[in-house]
Amino acid sequence: MPIAPPLPAALYAGAEAFQRERRSIFASAWLMLARADQVREPGQYIAQSLGGWPIFAIVDDSGRKSGFRNVCRHQGLPIFDTGSGRCAEIRCRYHGWSYDASGCFRGAPPQSAPADVADPLHNLQRIATAEICGQLFVHLGEATGAPALPVLAAADVERFAFSGESVSDIDANWKLVVEAMLRTAPSAGSRAFEWPALVADAMPDAAVVHQIIPRAFQRTRIQHHRYGGAEAPEIAAVREAAVAAQAALTQAVEMPPDENAAVAAFRERIRRAHLAN
Repeated sequence: MPIAPPLPAALYAGAEAFQRERRSIFASAWLMLARADQVREPGQYIAQSLGGWPIFAIVDDSGRKSGFRNVCRHQGLPIFDTGSGRCAEIRCRYHGWSYDASGCFRGAPPQSAPADVADPLHNLQRIATAEICGQLFVHLGEATGAPALPVLAAADVERFAFSGESVSDIDANWKLVVEAMLRTAPSAGSRAFEWPALVADAMPDAAVVHQIIPRAFQRTRIQHHRYGGAEAPEIAAVREAAVAAQAALTQAVEMPPDENAAVAAFRERIRRAHLAN
């Protein structure tokens, strides 16, 4: 079987590659937004920037969760800051355009009101949502049905009660963070990966869902959602490996070879995503 040539180091070190991935990877994949229980009561919302895409989900009066691009239709400015909260209505802080929880335009001050208030183009841009194993996922593209996400089923997340959350910020490209996690595993359990940025740890009496959030081309956040008896994961080795790899790439032309099969498979998907763009 022929060996694929090394990936260019620029794919892991440059802003241009991140912008391509924003379109070719994150705009066409199911991405974890939050745990489903973080938005369960009317008016609750959660907003994230996932792979460069500002997104939020909100609960309407019937308890239905809906996902939208976090962009006001007036001038394209963000509606919510990253984080969670509760609101009686969705209102843009800049020029006062307001929407209901289904994303429909409700009104605006006279000085910024559109000529045709009934034009559906004034409604927020809805995105697909799906709840899988207690997690809320969103899809920015043409989603066909809910994702299978076998790694969550394998970790048996729904068997355990939620026990806590922690956050790790790492100054490295998201792909280096994924690769560092693929090379490690919990001391008593197994680790599985779901394209493009989800890792789940399965243990006898616990599980951890690692939500990897690419925030910029050299900045990554991991939100660790713990279930059962899981303790806060130790990710010092992951951080050290990813940051060291990022520093080494400033002078590199190609990615160094890696014998880890999971890393090799991940890099091949990265290669295909960039070739397709």
